[in-house]
Amino acid sequence: MRIFELCTSHGHGGLELYALQISRWLKQQGHHCSVVVAPATMMSERTSKLALETIFCKPMFRILPLLAAHRLAKIIDQENVDILHAHWTKDLPLAVLAKKLSSRKPKLVFIRHMAITRHKRDFYHRFIYHSIDRYLVITQQLFNEAKRFLPVSEDKLQLIYHGVADFEASDPLACKQFLSANEIQDNVFRILLPGRIEHYKGQHTLVEALGLLSQQGINVEVVLLGHIMDEAYFKQLREDAKKAGLENKVHYLGFIENPTLFYNCFDVVVLTTYAETFGLVLVEAMKSGVAAIGTNAGGVPEIIEHNKTGMLYQPGDANDLARCLKKMIKDPEWTKKLADAGKKYADDTFSEQQHYTKLNNIFTELTH
Repeated sequence: MRIFELCTSHGHGGLELYALQISRWLKQQGHHCSVVVAPATMMSERTSKLALETIFCKPMFRILPLLAAHRLAKIIDQENVDILHAHWTKDLPLAVLAKKLSSRKPKLVFIRHMAITRHKRDFYHRFIYHSIDRYLVITQQLFNEAKRFLPVSEDKLQLIYHGVADFEASDPLACKQFLSANEIQDNVFRILLPGRIEHYKGQHTLVEALGLLSQQGINVEVVLLGHIMDEAYFKQLREDAKKAGLENKVHYLGFIENPTLFYNCFDVVVLTTYAETFGLVLVEAMKSGVAAIGTNAGGVPEIIEHNKTGMLYQPGDANDLARCLKKMIKDPEWTKKLADAGKKYADDTFSEQQHYTKLNNIFTELTH
């Protein structure tokens, strides 16, 4: 098959990384796959490093990108493209117009990663969504939202759970070196919170929960990973930690390219986002054999069954989060059982190979 993976986003998150990962996999399967990206973005930098065939596209008008769509349609026809696979909602007008303007008329597949919060049933959105041949979602929550808010017929709507690759964990010596290099104690309960540093991601809830644990004499070490998206918010986190006497207990290590290597150096991975659509880091943590705590919102309850494969707490509720952490800290055997059950569930449900195979079958079905 000839496939175009379309993602002109300037972001650095899971959506963009997924587009790159699926492009690499399709190429490895022998498909002729090109990635359509905007210039001077993380995507454009990574496609070069990964030796992926790249097509540059810079839409000037997102709602009606006629010029960019006309250029993309010409390339689609020249390359005999079978599938146009879009990842970013803002790319949908470009994808739809390019399909309409091409003589090839490739099948248009869109995969939704983000929550849907409002009705989109006006004339413009009916035109956009009726042009999609298959609308994929990564959680049941998104499936329900799509049925409620979007003009997508149910026969075009399909749930395909995200997949996470198996990966090598660090051995005890590597963990010891990692912790020592970052001045993290290895003889106390250690918490990891990966994610962009911004208010919506909820890191302040963890800092507040740590303060509550500290008042009870419970000693922990915390590591925050991720790009700082809001400098003022990050500064406030630092100040709050200092006021609680935790300035030497909360460590910020910035962005790490392969954080999964070090997940098993921690006792628990926490996700504090108010309503994460999926919660990829939780699946990664579970697959690495580490206990997981997430918010009881969005797609996270589809990943964690409370007190069976991990723990859930109410978004923004530091007292609830502190209770979950305290239970894990006080009962290591129970925490180990949670981690073991979480790993089995994640391995069975969120297999990367299973996800890619399903996606490949969808592409094949559409083109035959």
